[in-house]
Amino acid sequence: MNREVQPEESCDVTELLQAAPQRLLSTGSKGLDEMLGGGIALGSTVYICGSPGAGKTILAEQMAYACAAAGMNVLYLYVAGFSESIVNRVRNLQNFEFFDAGAFNVSVAYHDIFPVIRAAQSTDLLYSITPVVQSQQASLLIIDSIRTVLERLAEFERGQKSLRQLTEFVTEQNLVAVLVGEYQQDDIVRQPQFAFADGIILLIAPYESSDGKRHIRVLKMRGVNHSSEAQEVRVSSSGLQVAADDPQEAGSKIGII
Repeated sequence: MNREVQPEESCDVTELLQAAPQRLLSTGSKGLDEMLGGGIALGSTVYICGSPGAGKTILAEQMAYACAAAGMNVLYLYVAGFSESIVNRVRNLQNFEFFDAGAFNVSVAYHDIFPVIRAAQSTDLLYSITPVVQSQQASLLIIDSIRTVLERLAEFERGQKSLRQLTEFVTEQNLVAVLVGEYQQDDIVRQPQFAFADGIILLIAPYESSDGKRHIRVLKMRGVNHSSEAQEVRVSSSGLQVAADDPQEAGSKIGII
């Protein structure tokens, strides 16, 4: 018998479930929450993927302000120079009903991650962002765009290590991390970080679909009984909504952030 491999310590499953009850975070879209089997489980790292114009940032912002409305704090990390300015962000957000000006840079705190990327060249990404996450007491961490962050880290292995550390940290702290990135389905199949992600939500831009409409698919979501069927989504003043749940498409259509 190989004594280096030991059976796991026996434990009471009921006690474990009581110690760590499952809580779900809403996306701010009733239809998407239903697709997800109720929402996103705390302790999860979830990618929002898609081409430019698919609606990734709208969904991320919608989630941020839904969390703020529920009394939670959010940390929204972006890359200055590769994202819209704060002025343009506010100008675009005010078109959406979910936007709360009183929460802006209060319960939804925006931080430029570019200085953090420079610091991560000599340390690591998680070490650099942990103090900001803790000072904000964030329940939701958003990085927009994670692909931009990884492409600016000097080494591939350093980036992959940072992602693994981030995933472990999110689980330990019982947060939700949403990593927004311009990844298509081929990237998701090829790139290793998606294997250890808890969830992957893929948005399909109108110019990519045969019917000229936006669609959404939940490719993966641990901890919930989710639907993998593609659904049409619409962008209106209500935000990004699953079309089947919003047949009258409240509000007028507006541009993508």
